[in-house]
Amino acid sequence: MTKRADAHIHLFQTPLGNSFAARSGVEIDEAACFDSLARENDVAAALIVCHQGAGNETNNDYVIGLQSQYDWVRPAAHIEPDAAPGIDALEKWRDQGVLGLVMYPQSPAAVRACPDRIWEWMIANRWVLSVNAKGEAWDIWQEVLERHGDLRLIISHLGLPDKVEEPIDQAQARERLRHVIALAEHPQVRVKLSGFYAMTDVMYDHPYELAWPFVEALSDAFGVERLLFASDYTPCLNYQTYPQTLGLFWKMPFLSDDDRDRIAGANLLELLAEAAK
Repeated sequence: MTKRADAHIHLFQTPLGNSFAARSGVEIDEAACFDSLARENDVAAALIVCHQGAGNETNNDYVIGLQSQYDWVRPAAHIEPDAAPGIDALEKWRDQGVLGLVMYPQSPAAVRACPDRIWEWMIANRWVLSVNAKGEAWDIWQEVLERHGDLRLIISHLGLPDKVEEPIDQAQARERLRHVIALAEHPQVRVKLSGFYAMTDVMYDHPYELAWPFVEALSDAFGVERLLFASDYTPCLNYQTYPQTLGLFWKMPFLSDDDRDRIAGANLLELLAEAAK
């Protein structure tokens, strides 16, 4: 069995206000807690999706520093696309073990403002790019990928489709994901299968069967080899256990055991190994 790998976790010194770790009376060292979960669930690597802000303005440096404590830490540094750092900063991060960048673009104009040298350097160094966006906000990435087709873009949380309140069929799933599916023509684009708790009307409705048509539609469009398990730790802990975030793929009848092994670990481990060369 392939080792497991998690494509989207957060680690903060100051827990986010809506997270499990920020609950009144709760004191959690998020990194130490994840280390325990990683050992219990055979997780060999986790892409740490940094976010600078909300009391964590130095999150990039904090996560980079965790590599000396935990061997599963794979940092992705947060930047604003319209305030991109210089190449010297990227090279410093690379030398510190960073394997990619994180963006939460506020507008298409912000993405357009990111200089081509950033995309070109990322491609040359095989870095990954984790992006959070929703709906039509994915369309701007067509422009980027038409110029930089080898960019290793990773779409977070299935592309954040609208919540499902009643069963949908494959045609409806594809329609809701049409902006994401349009990016499947670019062979280096991947999708994180995460955030299921936010995709159904009842956020505790594990295993979130109403959202399964999204996974099947993405599997058809991208192929299983471009789908990545991601827990969205620690926000996920408000609604499900960590083993549940991983185990729900074993409940999906349209996936084979080989598919599940690829999604749960092999795909991301191959991608991160390329970035670490």
